[in-house]
Amino acid sequence: MMEPREAGQHVGAANGAQADVAFNLIILSLTEGLGLGGLLGNGAVLWLLSSNVYRNPFAIYLLDVACADLIFLGCHMVAIVPDLLQGRLDFPGFVQTSLATLRFFCYIVGLSLLAAVSVEQCLAALFPAWYSCRRPRHLTTCVCALTWAVCLLLHLLLSGACTQFFGEPSRHLCRTLWLVAAVLLALLCCTMCGASLMLLLRVERGPQRPPPRGFPGLILLTVLLFLFCGLPFGIYWLSRNLLWYIPHYFYHFSFLMAAVHCAAKPVVYFCLGSAQGRRLPLRLVLQRALGDEAELGAVRETSRRGLVDIAA
Repeated sequence: MMEPREAGQHVGAANGAQADVAFNLIILSLTEGLGLGGLLGNGAVLWLLSSNVYRNPFAIYLLDVACADLIFLGCHMVAIVPDLLQGRLDFPGFVQTSLATLRFFCYIVGLSLLAAVSVEQCLAALFPAWYSCRRPRHLTTCVCALTWAVCLLLHLLLSGACTQFFGEPSRHLCRTLWLVAAVLLALLCCTMCGASLMLLLRVERGPQRPPPRGFPGLILLTVLLFLFCGLPFGIYWLSRNLLWYIPHYFYHFSFLMAAVHCAAKPVVYFCLGSAQGRRLPLRLVLQRALGDEAELGAVRETSRRGLVDIAA
């Protein structure tokens, strides 16, 4: 016969387990909702930037980042469906592995592109004369293509060493590659933070000390967004594969923060490019966020002169 004290402990444990399940379901539902919003937002960014990508080299970075975030969110939303349905649906092992490796691939691509655009914007602010006259014409395109290629190579190596896609996995090689991925993640974070800090100091110590606006402001906000929302997912994924200690709650927390990170980027773009007191088309809002105010002013002036000539 169970004593009252033991019965109370069992009831308390059952209530705690039910509370954890309810909390996890709320977090996963929020993740699905944010993922859906992120898919719509990044899809809109892809559509709006497709016609402006060759006018501004930084638009190529945002286009590639939006593409990586779109793939990441699609895999992210599908991967958490079994957790959301609580055992009523389960994917085969190769599907779960494919979704996991593809998410980490897109995560590394997005981080690499963010580090690259931070460095290039820092160079543009520190050496404006060199950047305007000596910068290679196809630098941005080459950097983006190289980023996708290197991350794809790392993705294939991890898939070959840690899964059964290409034969028997190698535990030693798998751990070595994940250590390489951890070092790469640390280097990218340090590069991104260092370039952003130099950019902020350059803006603050400039002759007129204007507040960060346009594309420099967008870069600084995006870096902060990654540090607070995107970094937990990378820490969780590395800790899981390197067998480091992970708190129980960190699993769902990192997934929610990853969805917030990808879904909030289009909001940052549109909020930073919007004009107070005026309603602008979304394409012009993105161009303002990219720092194309001068080009927009020239276009408006040309259009105004054309109308005056026609009227005359």
